[in-house]
Amino acid sequence: MRKGIFIFIAVIIVAACIDWCDSCENIKSHKEVFGRELTYADMNEYKNKDYDYVVRVPSFFTAQPDSLQEEKGRMRFEYGDRWITIVIESHVMSNNGQSLKDGMDSLAQLLHATERKLGSDYFILSGPQYEEGSLIEGYSYYSKVMANHKLWFVYTMIYPDDYKNVLARLFCEIDDWQIWECPRLQLKQGESQTPTR
Repeated sequence: MRKGIFIFIAVIIVAACIDWCDSCENIKSHKEVFGRELTYADMNEYKNKDYDYVVRVPSFFTAQPDSLQEEKGRMRFEYGDRWITIVIESHVMSNNGQSLKDGMDSLAQLLHATERKLGSDYFILSGPQYEEGSLIEGYSYYSKVMANHKLWFVYTMIYPDDYKNVLARLFCEIDDWQIWECPRLQLKQGESQTPTR
């Protein structure tokens, strides 16, 4: 009888240990949890009242109040917790008569860019994040600058380097960014987007 009770208790302990080990393997890291939240988050559109340009930002980012904006045309959004801080900001600046290529080269040097891409009406810069001349260890930036007449519209994300692989949605958002919102067709069921001639 004692032997049976001992075997029964041992089986329960072994089963509990197996269940505990299995649950430990399924615990997600903060990076995985954040990546999943970002993947399924709604994207909120914000329109700058000074220049009427639009940016889309995940719904769980916090907008900085207009009263704290340092300059006309600036918007700033943050996500922060005890592990990471991610900043998305946009602003408008004069191109000072520079061509797109000259502006890209000038800003690339100023911002310590390690990568650059030139498009027909935009350029993209990325590299390590500096603030007031000092390197912010473990953080980088990714910026798109779009030209419109004598103005450049800038959309930037500052992020922790080790989260880069879960930020694909935000990189795509910046890559696809257009200054003004595209009109969305409101189709009724059965209607086509194809224009009729």
